[in-house]
Amino acid sequence: MGFKPILKYKIKLGVKALSEQGDSTLVKTLRCPTCGAPMRPSAESLLVICNFCGEIVAESHISPHAIVKPLPMTPPEGSGQVRSMELILVPFFEVKADVSVDALGYQRRERTETKTVTRGGKTYRESKTIVEYRPWRVQHQGSHNVRFLARQEVTMFGSGELVSSVARTIGGEPIPFSPNFIKGLASKDQSLVALSPEWGQDEASKKAGEVVYESAYSHAKSQMHEVFDTKVNFRPLTKPTLVHEPLLLIRRRIQGRLYRAAYHWGSGQLLREEQPIKNRGLMMFFALLGFILAPILTQLGYNQYIGSASENAIWWLIALGVVALAGVIVGIVLLVRVYKPHKIHSSGSGLSLFAFERLAPTARAAIAKQQPQQPQPGSGQPVARFCPKCGDPLEQNQKFCEKCGQVMDGR
Repeated sequence: MGFKPILKYKIKLGVKALSEQGDSTLVKTLRCPTCGAPMRPSAESLLVICNFCGEIVAESHISPHAIVKPLPMTPPEGSGQVRSMELILVPFFEVKADVSVDALGYQRRERTETKTVTRGGKTYRESKTIVEYRPWRVQHQGSHNVRFLARQEVTMFGSGELVSSVARTIGGEPIPFSPNFIKGLASKDQSLVALSPEWGQDEASKKAGEVVYESAYSHAKSQMHEVFDTKVNFRPLTKPTLVHEPLLLIRRRIQGRLYRAAYHWGSGQLLREEQPIKNRGLMMFFALLGFILAPILTQLGYNQYIGSASENAIWWLIALGVVALAGVIVGIVLLVRVYKPHKIHSSGSGLSLFAFERLAPTARAAIAKQQPQQPQPGSGQPVARFCPKCGDPLEQNQKFCEKCGQVMDGR
């Protein structure tokens, strides 16, 4: 289910916008507060920089909003010469919620039965493989910090590993959003990009339920041969928090080539790295040696077979032919290895239901105290309703879920 992108950032410059329809309205006409030049905000970035005087403007209208404090912009250890460093602030939503999962299906099991039989006066042992399909159930209940990307996708190097890492835990020290802090990062003669989320907090709660359902279904599917039904009850405990996580992209020059590396720059964790392939010259030498020796060995074997009346001549031909073929195969493998631009080291991008950080009982109690109670029937405010199967929010008096078709049974 797609969402209509809503810009939740608005730039305040002390001038009247063309359209004033709330915080989700994109300000289309802006002027620099310093020099008065027109500025063009982008839905992609939290920052707006004046092309004339360099003034930086940034302001968030989402609350609560935190930024994981980036480490000092000192190149991490690594071989080669650093050619460029780019700091990207990637937006994530964090939703603290109670999650319960109940998945039904079956597992396919194989077992081997062995028995002794007698036929024609002789005794044999026969084995037979029996396939069984057993009913299986996966249940889970707990409180989680569900973190997910606040955009449809990001395509920069290492983004998949960053999403997986953030889903597990916030790496580093989160601090409240501060426009001055963002300006300080952008003014230190370094490349900075601060991406905006593509939906607001109401959509974030809905998206969190979908993320949990997809993760729960994937987990159940990994445990079963076939999943019949997956029910997820997702109950948010707090208002979604927007968290910007720092991603550091580095390009290094090694032996005349550029290689990239991506770090979570709140914790310094290496997410993804291109590494040079060593000993290229040596591999090229052995590849050429294999190609040269292959026809020589084949010719020697053929001459031995033609010029000798011995019965072992054919075996010499076969042996030398096999060695020649092996030399050609090894040469091809080495050539492919030599011309491969690099090898990749990755921290992994897998994600399952249990990758989300579990809330400790003490943290859960603290959240319950801070979070206002959900309005009860009769209080004059509607009670929030979610689909028990997929966690999709429901409108009042909605009889079935529009996402999965689950009937609400009058609830």
